Amino acid sequence: MSAPRLVLKQSTGWFAAGWQFGEALRELSEALRQPLGWTEPALQQLVDQGVCRWAEADVLEVHDRYWPYEKQTPGQGQQDYLAQVRRILLAPACVRSSFTPADEHLALDLCQRGVTVVQLQRAIWLGCTRKYIAMLNGQPPMPITSLRYFAGLVDEVRQPGTPDSYWEHVRRKTAQLERPWLNRTGPAGVTPTD
Repeated sequence: MSAPRLVLKQSTGWFAAGWQFGEALRELSEALRQPLGWTEPALQQLVDQGVCRWAEADVLEVHDRYWPYEKQTPGQGQQDYLAQVRRILLAPACVRSSFTPADEHLALDLCQRGVTVVQLQRAIWLGCTRKYIAMLNGQPPMPITSLRYFAGLVDEVRQPGTPDSYWEHVRRKTAQLERPWLNRTGPAGVTPTD
């Protein structure tokens, strides 16, 4: 399944700004030796001027007038993909997320790149296994809060030649490690000191 291609409103005089734009703002703040608090009022000024709006508490959306692409709504195939991704992301106890618009956008991007739900499930198993091992070995019990945590693992699981039996082992290992984590933290995955 492939997501629809982005269609530019104008073919010249634009630049793309994805999630990397947020990183660029952080890096800009550091480069200017200004606190991130200095950048935030500048962003608020863009909101006040109608250039963009806060779609959620942590998602800044460029107003349609300034967005270089035609806005597209996900088709039924993409909605099914999103529903499956949401389900598998929120299943592990070490994940505390609400499947934000940022997660949805990343999921649609992965869909467009041809990442299957099976591959994403494997990335989540792998990431959760590593997370449980780290937390059970004494690292701070910080839950996973975003699909972005697993994005770097997608390329790893898409490598050819890994047998399905290995991924079944990773799935079992994730479940095996989740049990002692839940015994230590309780059903909500929260340690008593949280």
